[in-house]
Amino acid sequence: MLPLLLAALCFEGRAQQADGAPAASAVAGEGGGFRLKGLDGKLYDTSQMNGDVLVVSFGATWCVPCAWESVAAEELKEEYKGKPVRFLWVSIEDPKRVSNNILRHYVKERRMTVTVLRDPGGVALSQYERESTRIPVVVFFDAEGRLSGPVHKGMPQEITLYKQMVRERVNALLAARRPRDAGPAAAR
Repeated sequence: MLPLLLAALCFEGRAQQADGAPAASAVAGEGGGFRLKGLDGKLYDTSQMNGDVLVVSFGATWCVPCAWESVAAEELKEEYKGKPVRFLWVSIEDPKRVSNNILRHYVKERRMTVTVLRDPGGVALSQYERESTRIPVVVFFDAEGRLSGPVHKGMPQEITLYKQMVRERVNALLAARRPRDAGPAAAR
């Protein structure tokens, strides 16, 4: 059943790409990154974000745990302000069902300041979540742009536990980050 679901998601993403809606594309390389269009109309490529630790949350407007997760991400974004950490929130919803205007309303209503991207059909998400359709899915990338596993799935009822897990992962990735003067990968 799952292979059929993933195939349908991929097909849906390709169909949307053909009709001009934003589509995901995998970035070549070992990092496991992606390129997606943001709600602001800009193209975001995780391979171009080297130097920053990335925390990427995949979710949907109808998902209650995703709403809790977005609150935690906003609080964590504020905690890491001034540090080389970026938070991205990726909507996996079909733009025909959840338009950009509806998504903008959702973002405004929740006072989200993290960058919001579109992944119609879940093409980028399918790189990280193959076993089930449980969201939110949170993916971490190190400062070199490499995927840092494991991927986190779901949201515990206790937001403080979730935030502690994210802090531990981000702090470990920051500690492993090369100083800016250590070489070309650290230069910005």
